[in-house]
Amino acid sequence: MTRKDFLLTGAGGISVLLMSLSFMRCSSPAGPTVPATDKAFTSTSANGHTHTITIQKSEVENPPAAGISRETSSTSSHTHTFTMTQAQLQTVMAGGSVDITTAVTDNHQHLFTITKWF
Repeated sequence: MTRKDFLLTGAGGISVLLMSLSFMRCSSPAGPTVPATDKAFTSTSANGHTHTITIQKSEVENPPAAGISRETSSTSSHTHTFTMTQAQLQTVMAGGSVDITTAVTDNHQHLFTITKWF
């Protein structure tokens, strides 16, 4: 083997090694994903609009005895009252799905489907 052949073979080997390391670094996971401490849910559409409601992870993990009640986001110049019982929050914690209908405002209401996200 000549000196030229030796250098060419070595350079080719180094190139392959560097490309392999580059591909391995690009395909490695970024790390564990941390579930969000809250989640915004979007309602069904009624009268051409939707609303959102945000639920805290802590409210699902440790449902208050009185449940939760709050106003939805404001859309079309109004909100709706959203209420979940402790039993409904416990169903979500157990992995179930719960459908919640808001209070009627401006002659309509919205439906939210709440599921566990963490």
